Amino acid sequence: MLAVDLDFQGNLSDSMGCDLRELVNSRRTVHRLMLEPTADYSQYIEQVRPRLDLLPAALDMDAGTLLEALGVFRELRLKNKLQPAQKHYDYCVVDTPPAINTPTLNGLVAADLVIIPIETSRFALVGLTQLLATVHEVRQAHAPGQHVMALSTIHSARQVFDREVRAQVVDIFTEEFVFESVIPRHVAVGEATADRKAVVEVSTTSPATMAFHQLVKEIRELLGDEQEESARKSARVAK
Repeated sequence: MLAVDLDFQGNLSDSMGCDLRELVNSRRTVHRLMLEPTADYSQYIEQVRPRLDLLPAALDMDAGTLLEALGVFRELRLKNKLQPAQKHYDYCVVDTPPAINTPTLNGLVAADLVIIPIETSRFALVGLTQLLATVHEVRQAHAPGQHVMALSTIHSARQVFDREVRAQVVDIFTEEFVFESVIPRHVAVGEATADRKAVVEVSTTSPATMAFHQLVKEIRELLGDEQEESARKSARVAK
């Protein structure tokens, strides 16, 4: 699997154990990759876990300014750079910034599936209309077959307010485009983040870990990979 961190804060890269200061000095970040016409993505890869590679990010505002100043087709930079990677990875997960900027547009253009995580909070739906309008424009121009799904996060089914926010999400997206999986509010997630690890690595039986496993299953089913895997297993058994 390949992970791509498009957020200049580099939270994903930091949680995977990368030295953000060293990344700034070396300029081996995904944003610099997008700026270099002849650069190969493999030169920027960090192997952060077994079977998991990362194109990292760090606080490099010069790169951000240069990306925003690019001209025509700037939103295709990442997709073009990752084209050769398709034969080496089963999945590519792109973490985008919260702002709708050039890195975010690049992430949207490159995606077969866009997941919009929506926290259970009073301001959860603020800015959602603008984001959905941008996603719609990207789909029309670059990815007509793209799936768009909402995901409820930091959620407690026992709280009335949380249930109300999720109901609003379902009203906006309709049930068909909201994952059944809900990422719960759980202390194990914060503890894992503090240790620069994923909750599935440090708390294998926590409700959050179970929720992420269920989410992965839903994603695979949505993309058709679950059925393909079952068919492959059946074929192997038949042999």
